[in-house]
Amino acid sequence: MKPSEELQVSAEESEPNPLMHIVAPIVAIGATMIVRKALNAGYRRATGADAPGPRDPGVSIGRILIWSIVTAAAATAVEVAVYRITNRSSHTG
Repeated sequence: MKPSEELQVSAEESEPNPLMHIVAPIVAIGATMIVRKALNAGYRRATGADAPGPRDPGVSIGRILIWSIVTAAAATAVEVAVYRITNRSSHTG
């Protein structure tokens, strides 16, 4: 196989199923909501209080920022995982 043929095959294999452009974001949103609820429940279980919100005047800005970073990192990890899994499954078969 010539190098140009390898590139052509790789380009064809890298294009996801068009349906995945609709399914992946919906799955990512749902999974992110579930993870966020789990994080909030874990915070409540660990501290005995609700997770801090951005408009909560009784919570320090540092605690709100740390919680925001944790939830944003978790949401990003879930989104990346969902897109990678759906992209991989759209190339098989």
